[in-house]
Amino acid sequence: MAGEYRLGRKLGEGGFGTVYEAVHPLLKRRAAVKVLHRIAGSDSDAVLRFVAEARAVNQIRNRHIIDIFSFGKLTDGRHFYVMDLLEGEPLDRFIAREGRCCVENVVQLLRPIAEALDAAHAAGVVHRDLKPQNIYLIWDTEGETVPKLLDFGMAKLLGDSRVHTVSGTPLGTPLYMSPEQARGDVVDGRSDVYALGVLCHELLTGQLPITGENTIAVLMAHIIQAPPRMSEVCPELSPELDQPILHMLAKKPEERPATATLALSELASAAERAGLIVPAGPPRLSRPSPDAALELAHSRETADTTLQPFSSGAAITDPDQGREAMVRSASLSHRERSRWQFWALLALVAAATTLWLGRGWHDSPVVASSASASARTPMPEPAPEPTGVPASAAPSSAPSSATSASAAPAASAPEPSAATPGKPAKRVPSQPAVRARIPSDLESPF
Repeated sequence: MAGEYRLGRKLGEGGFGTVYEAVHPLLKRRAAVKVLHRIAGSDSDAVLRFVAEARAVNQIRNRHIIDIFSFGKLTDGRHFYVMDLLEGEPLDRFIAREGRCCVENVVQLLRPIAEALDAAHAAGVVHRDLKPQNIYLIWDTEGETVPKLLDFGMAKLLGDSRVHTVSGTPLGTPLYMSPEQARGDVVDGRSDVYALGVLCHELLTGQLPITGENTIAVLMAHIIQAPPRMSEVCPELSPELDQPILHMLAKKPEERPATATLALSELASAAERAGLIVPAGPPRLSRPSPDAALELAHSRETADTTLQPFSSGAAITDPDQGREAMVRSASLSHRERSRWQFWALLALVAAATTLWLGRGWHDSPVVASSASASARTPMPEPAPEPTGVPASAAPSSAPSSATSASAAPAASAPEPSAATPGKPAKRVPSQPAVRARIPSDLESPF
């Protein structure tokens, strides 16, 4: 239970938390619950950022920002909050399904997102992680597409807040990160304007303006590399559209539009100069096909379904809930049995490999048996030998390699200079021997 909500299927997972489908047992209201990942301490930056996310979103009252209406802790101390459960698809999945968009749809789709960002900036909050995965598309009863801005997990309160980042540590997604954010500098709302420019470029051309072979290369490219013109990347686009996007992608924050709404207005004006007409209302984008919806539902059914295993001792008041719990319990026990079979097979293979390799470590069975005996019993203090063999020449504990094993017979030969006939052998002080480590049957000898 997360407060008054019972957790169900896992819907997704991010850098800070996991989102579960949930239902209120009495009201039957469905919701989404985000639970923070298990971490060491409750005062870490991750917890503080998580709490700040809930505070930040609750400070903003906007139709295109997801609503959070409950907040608390689980019994194990992890924080959670309850938010609206959205039915639709994220923008990144829409891009993968439909490809690049026309200018009219891009302006219609991102105009409410720009208004939501400006509302967040007015409340002292910078999103810091604007990307297609954090924009969710839902369709109303009239078929119009309504975008929702999600995941303020990277948000930083510009006012009085305990949340802070270490100087020089960038937070966000590198492909959509502003130059000042890539450097780890202090950011404001114009950092989100830069990310909005990256998003516009991707939607209009089907390509990202800044890429690289690795994270460091992408961060450096955001800092020093000039973005390409969209008309050069995609010749179908009018050159009139280049300047508004380049204005949003300026390297210096003071050279960008002051607000996200102003940036989208410049793009809409450029589209009109190019002979396009941008409607004022929301767009009517294509819905995902029923097959895609069934595939998404199937992936949710086969995902990790619960936060904790079902307890057979709990009272079941709902028959459907009892059936689902028994299915989860049976699936869990089957996975556990399969896991034990795997480990048993792995142990047998390791034991056989160790025995097979052990035959080639020593030149004779005598050395191997003495090595095993020395591993089981401690070595006694060497005593003077009447035959003139020095104590230091006695076989030591088991050799750790084939080289030391082959050297053991040669070391047992008497040395002429160690003792003279007719006199007791002089005891040579032995050097502290390093006891070799003998691998066990289920341990790799390497």
